[in-house]
Amino acid sequence: VPVRRVWSAQRDIALDELRAAVEGRSEEIRRVVLASDDASSLWAALEVEPAESTLVVETMREAKQALDRSKRTLGLVPAARVRPDLRALSVDGVSLFGGGRLDDLTAWPLVGGDVGESRAFDPARTWTLIAGGDVMLDREPHRKAVIEGRGADWLWDGGYARITSRTCCTKDGGPAISTRRVGPRGAVRELLAGADIAVVNHEAPAPNVHRYHPGGLVFNVDPDLLPGLTNAGIDVISLANNHIRNAVSKGVTQTMRNAREAGLRTFGAGADEERARRPWCSDQGETRVCLLGYNEVNAVVHAVREGRAGAAELISADVEQDIRRLRRDGADVIVIWPHWGAEYVTTTEAKQRRWAREMVRAGADVVLGNHSHVVGPIEFIDGVPVLYSLGNLVFDLPRFEATEEGVLVELVFHGSRLMQIELHPTVVHRQAQLNLLERDGDGAVVIERMRKASRAFE
Repeated sequence: VPVRRVWSAQRDIALDELRAAVEGRSEEIRRVVLASDDASSLWAALEVEPAESTLVVETMREAKQALDRSKRTLGLVPAARVRPDLRALSVDGVSLFGGGRLDDLTAWPLVGGDVGESRAFDPARTWTLIAGGDVMLDREPHRKAVIEGRGADWLWDGGYARITSRTCCTKDGGPAISTRRVGPRGAVRELLAGADIAVVNHEAPAPNVHRYHPGGLVFNVDPDLLPGLTNAGIDVISLANNHIRNAVSKGVTQTMRNAREAGLRTFGAGADEERARRPWCSDQGETRVCLLGYNEVNAVVHAVREGRAGAAELISADVEQDIRRLRRDGADVIVIWPHWGAEYVTTTEAKQRRWAREMVRAGADVVLGNHSHVVGPIEFIDGVPVLYSLGNLVFDLPRFEATEEGVLVELVFHGSRLMQIELHPTVVHRQAQLNLLERDGDGAVVIERMRKASRAFE
């Protein structure tokens, strides 16, 4: 599989360009690094004679170091050894990872070298989880969907959008953006529905008796809007956040019931502390996947042992206990979903980093954070990715440009092993509708914001 540095904007390479790079004829790629014990069979399959600039190494560590040294280096690694801190490329539009991936290797053009490891990679064992950030369907989303009569599905009917203008300034001092839809209707739904698991943070209760709020910081969601999430391809929602008790205890339990009736599953909240800490689990082939949600913002929303429904509180000892119990019960992949940190900044707090290390030490496979309302950095702790904030997904929060943008994070697993992280930048169109941004266009601003924030961990 051809690979680049993790922040590379490249997603595909032509087979002819790959051959040219190996032979030293590429203007863009100055060096190719192959991690292999048997290079000759791959060169034979490609029908190339490698140039002196093409380097063969024994270990993935050596390949990663070479890639990190220069953005003009391309790696070639066995499919079974692809990892999330590298960017795997498709070849002539054919991919082994993510949406539209191959389900067998017969159409893959790079077969040769490390034959044993290639056989260890069975595309049929690959599955994906897509995670999105904060969703709040009161205020402007409610007005568009209900009062204007556009319907619950309109919120998720987006395709691609373009940022048409940036003007100064909002009341918070940042640029205000205008957007225009340019892509095919349904591209968002196609991406979400194409995942084996799709999960978001639902930042509000959806009680039986709801009240529309045109403004303010108390939220209620009309339960009739919940089927819109299901129709969009979302499977499960986290309720571990600081707004889940905006309709008090009965609002929490009614939200869980209304979500189930809409075809959604929930985690991160419950009728009491014990039930709030229960995971949501799913079997992906032979792989048992479990999600746990916790909140650290505003202690009054937490569930307690007797008589108060709410969110599971983020307490290190509880998280460690929950992770280890899940491992004993046979969980293969554990995803932790914390609601934490400060709002409107891309930086992380010391306590978040401490919690993240403790989660990884206890056995978490991925940590996906929320609450800041802007995308945050990515940190790899002992190889485990921690995405501190996914930003806003559907939320009317036009404080400045970054609060209207977010990412859908596509995690590609092979069995229990995380192999790739794909970031799909998003924008909230008209303060209510989710749309995608082109990664090599306006979406590059979102990715660059995450990359800059991540420098703190280099």
